[in-house]
Amino acid sequence: MRAAAKVFYLAVFSLLCSSHAEKSKSPPANVCDNTSPNFQTQLEPGAIVSDACASYNTLEQLNDAIYPYLHSITQNTDFFSHYRLSLFNKKCPFWSDENGMCGNVACAVNTLDNEEDIPLVWRAKELGKLEGPTAQHPGKSQQMANRQRPLQGSLGEEVDESCVVEYDDECDDRDYCIPEDESATAKGDYVSLVDNPERFTGYSGVGSQQVWEAIYRENCFNKPPKGVSSNAESPFGGSSPFSGFKSEQQLEAANQLRNVMKHQGFQQNVKSAIASGNAPARLDPVEFDDTCIEKRVFHRVISGMHASISTHLCYDYLNQTTGTWGPNLSCYEARLHNYPDRISNLYFNYALIMRAVGKIKQHIKDYSFCSEDPEQDARTKNSVLRLASALPDGPEVFDETVMFREPDTIALKEDFRNRFRNVSRIMDCVGCDKCRLWGKIQTNGYGTALKVLFEFDENDSSKDPPLRRTELVALINTMHRLSHSLRALKEFRRMIEERDNIPHIPAQTTPQTKKEVQKVKDVLGGDGEQKEQKLLPNGYPDFRRDWDNTNMTFMEEFWAEYFLIQRVFIYVMKSWIALPSKFTNIFIYELSRLWNWWMGYVPGPPGWQWSFTIPREEL
Repeated sequence: MRAAAKVFYLAVFSLLCSSHAEKSKSPPANVCDNTSPNFQTQLEPGAIVSDACASYNTLEQLNDAIYPYLHSITQNTDFFSHYRLSLFNKKCPFWSDENGMCGNVACAVNTLDNEEDIPLVWRAKELGKLEGPTAQHPGKSQQMANRQRPLQGSLGEEVDESCVVEYDDECDDRDYCIPEDESATAKGDYVSLVDNPERFTGYSGVGSQQVWEAIYRENCFNKPPKGVSSNAESPFGGSSPFSGFKSEQQLEAANQLRNVMKHQGFQQNVKSAIASGNAPARLDPVEFDDTCIEKRVFHRVISGMHASISTHLCYDYLNQTTGTWGPNLSCYEARLHNYPDRISNLYFNYALIMRAVGKIKQHIKDYSFCSEDPEQDARTKNSVLRLASALPDGPEVFDETVMFREPDTIALKEDFRNRFRNVSRIMDCVGCDKCRLWGKIQTNGYGTALKVLFEFDENDSSKDPPLRRTELVALINTMHRLSHSLRALKEFRRMIEERDNIPHIPAQTTPQTKKEVQKVKDVLGGDGEQKEQKLLPNGYPDFRRDWDNTNMTFMEEFWAEYFLIQRVFIYVMKSWIALPSKFTNIFIYELSRLWNWWMGYVPGPPGWQWSFTIPREEL
């Protein structure tokens, strides 16, 4: 009896010491925190996002510098503003989707008593429809017959179709999502993402709830076989407060104590049991989540995706009575404000996606964005390279190397991949077209991010699995969606402070964060806005260097120079190619002037001139 009591008190004091020791540690900026999250205190701006390596404030500061450039890429380039997917030719593989149809009144969010009282254009069924032109995926013969216009202008004459069409390829076992081109019978359609923004559609109720329940059920991983030891799986690993116990008796007693405290309000009445006569006092929270980081990351990705989607719906919300769009503070408070874990998971996802985009620098240097338009291809490639180069290097925001390190986590990695593939399949069960579109894009985006993080070699891209057009488009657009979510959260916080008369206290920015933000601005240029090609006063393009190489690495400066030379070369070659056409136009124009002069009419001024003016400072 005395030995059991000794073990009991030993376990109690180990818990208390571990709790206070963890609280006393204040991690510096950019130090990875791979402990289980404690959401009661974690949303402080200077706190490190759990399982990541950057603070909330650092991610927000970086996002403020990145967002304008990222927004410009997704809105103004043909490659990233169109997406190919099979929206209408797939059936839900898990259940009958009769309850998921958006037109069902029971599935719609009604601000009025009756859906019929809402104007037709504002009803859930209409809001969920896709807008803008669509184009069917062309067959191989059509692709080869007209490589410059394989879609025959279906998306509009101004769209460069060589930047949009994805040529058929094979799948790879290392994919984390189901590619849209997985079979010859499901080629899908091309849709404009600019014409179909992610916002409130009224899709909710039974169908939506069933989809999210199925997605969260994929978080249930298989238990490891008995007898297999894993440092990541062990409930008494190095970071556990019970790691000091060696004997089975001590471990059993500690585990019993853990279960009692977990199911009865953590440390309720523990102090009163030790200090006789004192009233029970609330202890510092002790985290009992023994889930390994791999499973925790999976859950946080799903939860963060859900939180990001909720943020977009609340920020771009339709008042179905007045027909006006805008932020809905009540929606935000109900879905996010009172759930700090969801907000934390959203920031975690942003760090994860940012790391993935920064890791593709080597891979996309040989990537063909627009196969039939070298100038557009170079411009798009340069935009993505500048974005990837601007992001923090290595594990400054997220360190993927801490995952799947143990030999016994190989099977867990395959389980991880298969479960995310199932999440991708579940998106076919969404009954709202726009919701299904953005659900597929973001699921593909997160799957691509995981594929890049765990399957790509940052220094040697020769063995990297193929990166499809849909994957790259989904990755960048998912980062843009998360970036927009962070900006929306800041606006919602400002609205709450203004409503409740809470003084705004700006977060302290560390020198390291300032340095990283300045690097982003230097690489992307000024406020981060993607720059259009400037013209000199004489009408010629401005090919002067527009970057500051102070904080650029050798490779970043090399590629900046390379793309500048490439742009100049393309411009000169296109000028020579266009020369015969220009001479022909001049000849026809002068012939018409000669005819007018011959007939006695005023011939008019010449429509061309010779110019040999060269800016001397450029020589």
